[in-house]
Parts: sequence; C-alpha cells; structure tokens
Amino acid sequence: MRRNVAGLVVVFVGAAIVQLAISNTYLRYVKPGMRWMLLAAGVILILLAVADVLADTRRKPAQQHDDGQHDDGQHDHEPHTGDDDGHGHHGLPRAAWLLLIPVFALLVVDPPALGADAAQRQSPVAAKPVAPKNQSWLADSAQSDKPVPLAVRDYAIWAVWEKDSMKGRNFQLTGFVTPGKNGSWYVSRIGLTCCVADGTAFMVEARGDQPAPAKNQWVTVTGEWAEPTKRQDGDVAAITITEVRQVTPPTNQYE
Repeated sequence: MRRNVAGLVVVFVGAAIVQLAISNTYLRYVKPGMRWMLLAAGVILILLAVADVLADTRRKPAQQHDDGQHDDGQHDHEPHTGDDDGHGHHGLPRAAWLLLIPVFALLVVDPPALGADAAQRQSPVAAKPVAPKNQSWLADSAQSDKPVPLAVRDYAIWAVWEKDSMKGRNFQLTGFVTPGKNGSWYVSRIGLTCCVADGTAFMVEARGDQPAPAKNQWVTVTGEWAEPTKRQDGDVAAITITEVRQVTPPTNQYE
C-alpha cells in the first residue's frame, strides 16, 4: 500500500476515535475517565499521518531529481497493458477502500450497550467485596424510611455480605430487566473495570407482586432489602419491590 493511502486510512481512524469521544458514543466501549485519552490518541494519529504524508511528498521530488541526474539519456519504453492488477497505479488501490469500511461503520452505526443477553451469560451470585464491612457508609448511616438510591453493583454485593447494615432499609435501584427462570427477573447493570471486554453483570433478584417488565427495559425500582437467594454456587442479592417505574436509559449505561 502506498504511503499516502496508508496515511489516509490512519487519518480516518483518528477522526473516528475523536468523533466517538466527542459524541459520548465512547461510553458504549470504555469508562468515562478514558475520554481524554481517546481524544489525545485520535489527534495524535491524525497529526502523525499528516506529517508522514507531507514528508513522503517532499522526498519524491528529491528522488526524481536524483534519478534525472543519473539518467544516461536512454529511455526504455514498455507498452502499458492497462492492467494494474487492482493496485490502481493511477489512483487509490481499490483494496484500500475496503480498509475504511470498519471506520465508516464506527461513525454511522450506533452500537447498543451490553444488556440482558450479556447478563444472562453470567452468574448472578454476588462476589465478595474487597473493602471490609466497617468501611461501608451504610454501616454508620441513620435508619430512615426514605429509599436510599444505590448503584446496582453496590446493592448486589452489600445485600449479601453486609446484611446487618442492609436489613430494614428501603432502596432505590436503576437498571435494565434481565429475565430469569420460572418467571423471575433481575434488576441488572454491567460494571466495567476498563472496557466492555471486562464487563461484569451485577444482578438483583426482584421479588413481590410486581409483574416482570419487558427484557432490557430500563426501570427504577423501590423496595426493601430481602434475604438473599441461596444457590449451590453462592448467594444472590434480592429486593422486595413495592414500586416499578419505567425510565429511559442513562447516557452512561455502565457502572
């Protein structure tokens, strides 16, 4: 592939990265804190590609001048067959345009965030928290009838491993609906450590008389802590729901 074509491809890649970061679409792939790194990476790619193409353009006249000085004045003329074997000697290689298809797809296609299908492939069992129990802000907070807004990933862990601080409290969780077995369902969120490649599903079993909303429907539920569900592979957090409200998905759908 010629240098100017390679540079063009890199420019489009850099532009796609910048567009993702500016439009908040990057939140479908990585954590919010990585926005500025994406912007910097995109700008650097564009600058390096442009600099490389300009340097290559300056080298060509110098090379042609040197070749002319060593020319003995005899020229061998070979007939042009008109067949460039797809390399496009008089234009951009046709195959090069195929490299731009994934780049254009990033700019045009708005990929959905991970949802119920990804959550169903993982276990709802709560992982043991890293922080000791006495470091939980719930342990020292006053009891109240007012629902406590809590991240699904925090509730999914604390409801199992910090029962004493969770009992008798009302909570408010926002997440998407993941169907379970035998009519059960979960309030779920995907948590990221770095990017979607390491996405982990955090799931809270919904109990009560409230009917299950549609799969992947975003809801805000209010309810009281419930005793976790016992399973052979561990315990699953649960909440007895008193209210279910359908909501629009947040800009950042990961936790």
